[in-house]
Amino acid sequence: MAEVTIKFRYNPATGKRELIIGYESDADALPHEHEQDHRALAEKLLGQKLGDDIGDIVVERVRKDGTVIEGEAEREAARQRAAVKQGG
Repeated sequence: MAEVTIKFRYNPATGKRELIIGYESDADALPHEHEQDHRALAEKLLGQKLGDDIGDIVVERVRKDGTVIEGEAEREAARQRAAVKQGG
């Protein structure tokens, strides 16, 4: 069964509030299915499509042991910036 974790925290470095939507998919879900489900869940919670003018979006991929997969957050941030520049 999929598991969702929602955190709302204050970032003292930026002075902004951050919404963290964690999603652990079913064990039999393929990576692209996980991504689609996670995106759909985040959009439903926010009430709008990701990529609209909602501020910064950072995607982190985390292993079950809690370690962040290196480079994933940076690649996703670059992809989001490119999509915004292209109007999509």
